[in-house]
Amino acid sequence: VQNMGLWHSWAHHGHFSKPDRAQTLAGINAAYAQGVNHLQGTNRLLLTLGTAEVFSLKDSGDIVANNHKMPAAMFQTKRLDVGEVTDVLAMALEKLLLKKPALQIILSVSPVRHLRNGMVENQRSKAVLVLACEAISRQFPTACYFPAYELLLDDLRDYRFYTSDMLHPSALAVDYIWQHFSDMFFTVETKRLTGAIEKILAAAAHRPFNPDTAEHRAFVEKQLAAIGALKQEWAGLDFEKEEVAFKG
Repeated sequence: VQNMGLWHSWAHHGHFSKPDRAQTLAGINAAYAQGVNHLQGTNRLLLTLGTAEVFSLKDSGDIVANNHKMPAAMFQTKRLDVGEVTDVLAMALEKLLLKKPALQIILSVSPVRHLRNGMVENQRSKAVLVLACEAISRQFPTACYFPAYELLLDDLRDYRFYTSDMLHPSALAVDYIWQHFSDMFFTVETKRLTGAIEKILAAAAHRPFNPDTAEHRAFVEKQLAAIGALKQEWAGLDFEKEEVAFKG
């Protein structure tokens, strides 16, 4: 569809929208091909559900991913029920598992609040998603549920674990949930690798007051050596940005 000088797709985000129709379609197809290629080479699929509240076109009933600044009168809102969410996820997962029967699926519900319709509606929406995840986990043996939503709401139970907008988890909450995720899914070897990567990322973010000192040069050489060792052990790791940061 066309609006305000741009071509849009109801199924796609606004960053795909371009003044030229062919450009919009080319970007959509390129992203689709990239997604297909990635799925072919992975053995894990992480799905995080955000809200059961959807917008649909009044004329067709089709659910849209973005309203693209079209008039509000064109749309109606509804909350999907557990069966609707389960059915659409199951249909997609069945197709994937036919081609990749060993694919491991990790489901979670986002703890980020959707408060457009108020706190009560947000909780009802999240409840739909939690129950849908349970249904999918029972239906597919390779699927499991990671309780990101419950960790924030039940374990942490405090508004200080949200950012100032009171919608998103704070950095402390993210670290807490990440630790539980790594404990649940990572091997000892993976934990060792992520720990080494995190140290390099933290070092690359450090900005020295005196970069010309012998101490800083030694620090840089140590970090570059650590990067070299990791790249040799784990082919495919990309530290280009960090190497640029260290070399100045």
